[in-house]
Amino acid sequence: MEALLAHPESSVMFALAIVALVLVSFFKEDFFRPSTLYFLVQMVMLGVSYLQFLPEMSDFNYSTWLVWGGGMFCFVAGCFMTDFAWRSLGGPPLQDKLSVHGEYNWVCHFFLSFSAFAYFFVGVIGVISVAGNLVLLTDNPSIWLTGKDNNVLRFADFFTSGAMVVGLFAVASFKSMNPVRWVRYASRFMVVFTILLSFVTYPSRGINMLCIGMFIILFNYLRGRFSWRSLAVMTILACIFFVAVASLKGQYGNSDITDSKIAKEVALLPYKYVANNYWNLDYAFNRWSDIPEHEWTYGIDAFYGITHLMHIGDGLQQSFGWDTPFNESIVKYPGLNTIPYLWDAYKDFGLPGIFLLPFFFGVFFTFCYHKTAVAKSPLTLLLTATFMMWIILWNFTTGYKQSMYWVWMSFFFFVCTVSSGSRSILPADPEVVGDGADKDGKTIADGLQASDERGAIVGGDVVKSDAFDCVQMRKSLTSS
Repeated sequence: MEALLAHPESSVMFALAIVALVLVSFFKEDFFRPSTLYFLVQMVMLGVSYLQFLPEMSDFNYSTWLVWGGGMFCFVAGCFMTDFAWRSLGGPPLQDKLSVHGEYNWVCHFFLSFSAFAYFFVGVIGVISVAGNLVLLTDNPSIWLTGKDNNVLRFADFFTSGAMVVGLFAVASFKSMNPVRWVRYASRFMVVFTILLSFVTYPSRGINMLCIGMFIILFNYLRGRFSWRSLAVMTILACIFFVAVASLKGQYGNSDITDSKIAKEVALLPYKYVANNYWNLDYAFNRWSDIPEHEWTYGIDAFYGITHLMHIGDGLQQSFGWDTPFNESIVKYPGLNTIPYLWDAYKDFGLPGIFLLPFFFGVFFTFCYHKTAVAKSPLTLLLTATFMMWIILWNFTTGYKQSMYWVWMSFFFFVCTVSSGSRSILPADPEVVGDGADKDGKTIADGLQASDERGAIVGGDVVKSDAFDCVQMRKSLTSS
């Protein structure tokens, strides 16, 4: 309480976050809405940072407040403009449980998802070939988790893709989305198996929280929206997980983290990982006089996620003297080198980028969010879940400059596009497309005409097909 009174900035931000939580709960809105999520994450993270438990976290300069506040304002403005346009054009609201609105081959989706698992498994085999075992099962996991062993990190593009695999199997795990029972059960097993395998392979906080985060976000959309109580419990569990992994990595030395004498250090480590982003942001825009300004990248480095996969991104950075993903030029204190995405927006697109890029993402993310209400495949939902994780992690990293996300989106597009093909179509969930009756007792689908001779599902009714009997298939697949 004394810390809050001593730092009114934190008090204001926490108060605004609480007000937002109350409003979202009262109006039964979605916490994982782009504008809401961005606002809550920024308020809580900067509020925590401004408690100034460490002297490194100094007060923001005015220019930093302009960057941080301007970026948030433009992002939220883009979200609200898209919300207004969607409602004005008659777009349907997002349901409590999302579903596929049309035909989709879930058996094909299930088997194609193993191509993504194979990509991830290359990383698992690579780690074993270097470390002699899965990292968690080695004699001293901290040796491999310090980030100094480049032989293990050569496979990072592969073993960091566990969340991609979780996402593909998770969307097939819920009845509201997938009517094929055996695919749902098999997919649930693969979700759990992939999360555990990812943790045992390389127990990194970021990698494994991405896996869990992907599942949580999809669970929110497909099973039922989370309450603020659920989010509070998950936040506490995330902090416990953070401390546990830090102990595993040897970041507390040989000390017993349950010892009350080092309780302060246990609490300060997660604080450092949050606050360093903001003190680096302030330092980046208010450099000491003897530190040169980072050169403008003319937007080229914004595509580092793609150029890295083409094996030319590192060469471009070295040739032009640009920062690598470790942000060498803006590290205020050694060892803590993460920074919010607004620095990359400025570095790549100059001062306009600080305002235009958040506005663009606000529009695009919100459009994808609304589009999931009428999507005919899980692709939009998977992309939206990925973008929600970008928002959560934007305090630490810039999502669009991470090569792994481009790999994820490539697999999402491949699996969902092929599974949406015109052959071997499986019926959609009748609860999705609607089996409701109108006031006259007729089903809504009675007023619709079926023009597809393949056996399409139209408004919840099954049209006969010369390819197979869709009615019998529906009875066998939707039983649970």
